[in-house]
Amino acid sequence: MRYSVSLGISPRQPLTGWVDLAVQLEQRGVERIWLIDSQLAMKDVYVGLALAAQATSRIELGTGVTNILTRHPTVTADAIASVAEVAPGRTLLGLGAGDSAVYGLGWKPARIAAMEEASRFFRAVFGGNAGSWEGREYRFPFVPTPIPLYLAVSQRRMCELAGRVADGAIVMGAAEPDFVRRQVEWIEVGIRAAGRQRSEVEISLMTTMSARENPAEALDDVRSWASTEARLMADFADLPAAFDRFRAEIQHARDSYDYSQHLSTHAEHQLGVSDDLARALAVAGTAAECAARLYELRATGIDSFIFPLLGGGRLERLAVIQNEVLPRIHR
Repeated sequence: MRYSVSLGISPRQPLTGWVDLAVQLEQRGVERIWLIDSQLAMKDVYVGLALAAQATSRIELGTGVTNILTRHPTVTADAIASVAEVAPGRTLLGLGAGDSAVYGLGWKPARIAAMEEASRFFRAVFGGNAGSWEGREYRFPFVPTPIPLYLAVSQRRMCELAGRVADGAIVMGAAEPDFVRRQVEWIEVGIRAAGRQRSEVEISLMTTMSARENPAEALDDVRSWASTEARLMADFADLPAAFDRFRAEIQHARDSYDYSQHLSTHAEHQLGVSDDLARALAVAGTAAECAARLYELRATGIDSFIFPLLGGGRLERLAVIQNEVLPRIHR
């Protein structure tokens, strides 16, 4: 089963330590790292990608994810193309409407129309052609290495957009099979509308996971991640029926969220997330329970998983995933 990892460079983590971690992830067989872009909570994504690109030789490296608001698309294109020069054939652009990097400034995420225009702009310039953005054409002074484009998606219109224009979709939201299955169907609607083949779009489900002998400890471990997902769901135009009973709790998660503690396992805002909601939004429990949940999620039609490696013993977390959880899925 294909999987990759997502993480950010903590403000307390030396960049040399980040590079060492990237090298160790490659040595332990991880095929891809998605590095978070969140300027108020983490160190710079492009500095991190460039340093990791120099120190590794096989692992794929991507923004997981950046946006079109805090950086002009021409700036993003130049930055990621420069990383691709160091790591040709293993650099990816993960793009979203904007989460912590945008909300933390008091801004709203980009609209769907802007996301589609930006997606077509990146596809054009990465192909060596002129790209159009806000009524102007831009052509790069050098032809960059082809860079696959992945869109972070959760709701219907973004899912369909990814199916129409992207090389891949990073599916966000609840780790609930019925809802993920619906997201996959929305992506496939976009694929068909564009006359594309399903094989042209990789669908990756991002879900955090904690496997421990004590299920209660596992739930506490994923509560911070669950608070982030709950906050995002507060903006859903159509909240999944299974989460209607959590509506007030989800709204509270949005209102109490501290963006300076984004994804921190010590964030105070995580305390407002109940066990039931955390269990629905993340994968937590014993290794056997986590494997059973991943088996159900894989059956929704996704192609791969993205596992965020939360702070505190990232290599140990990876070892549990590789040695205790994933082998059980194939039994």
